[in-house]
Amino acid sequence: MKPAERNVDVDKSSFLIHTPSAVARRTFLYLLRAGNFCYESGYLLERSSFDSFLVIYVKSGSLDFNLPQGRFHASAGQFALVDCYAKHVYGTDEATEALWVHFDGIMARAYFDFITGKLGNVFSLHNPGYAANRLRQINDMAVSPSGFSEPRMAKCITDVLTEFASESEPGAPARQSRVIEDAIAYIAAHLDEPLTVKELAEHAYLSEYHFIRVFKRETGLTPHAYVIDARLHTAKYLLVNSDATLKRICERCGFSSTSVFGAAFKRAVGSSPLEYRASNRVTEND
Repeated sequence: MKPAERNVDVDKSSFLIHTPSAVARRTFLYLLRAGNFCYESGYLLERSSFDSFLVIYVKSGSLDFNLPQGRFHASAGQFALVDCYAKHVYGTDEATEALWVHFDGIMARAYFDFITGKLGNVFSLHNPGYAANRLRQINDMAVSPSGFSEPRMAKCITDVLTEFASESEPGAPARQSRVIEDAIAYIAAHLDEPLTVKELAEHAYLSEYHFIRVFKRETGLTPHAYVIDARLHTAKYLLVNSDATLKRICERCGFSSTSVFGAAFKRAVGSSPLEYRASNRVTEND
């Protein structure tokens, strides 16, 4: 859906309203609304009550909040957690982009009290990538034409809140590991695409330098080397287990041409793709 609010860029913004099932209401944390808004200078929202809790991730720009707990300023890269059952006001005086999710559920208030008791209503995370990616995933699931599973949606919401709840505890490297796990899953799902380091770093909400450093620490390979290795492993599988042509394998594995594929394969494996297929193919008679 497109927003009808003033000072929201309609062309660049969208949201979805979800009516949870009775099972979700009594069992899970459940989604009510989710969106990605581009606010214009002068945006202001004031509500006396809106039965939900709200998570906002400020991707760029900033938001100012006036809540019962006080006044807060959220800059790019920060999160806000708001109890919308109480009066709340927020807005901005500059162009701002934000991901947001309205949720509720039987444990929602307990999460809210625990998190805000430690971090306040606006806070930064040591590594925001994991929670930001989960919010993006929630939005992607919400607008999927095939719908979504409410238990899986509940897991994503819980993942975000758990990341908030554990922020002040030891274990930052483990959270960074999850960011790299997300990056690896993204690589596997987009192997036929260029997959630049810049794109992967943006997906992880990290600078290129920091992403390369963390990725190598967690995997032992640079992102570029990992992508090449993943492409070659997939190519090996297709060579042995399918009749796909070299051209088709190049397309599926993200190599720009059969010559580039052949050179990379021989350099890594020691034989050409067709030689590898001939020597490793398993036939029914075997």
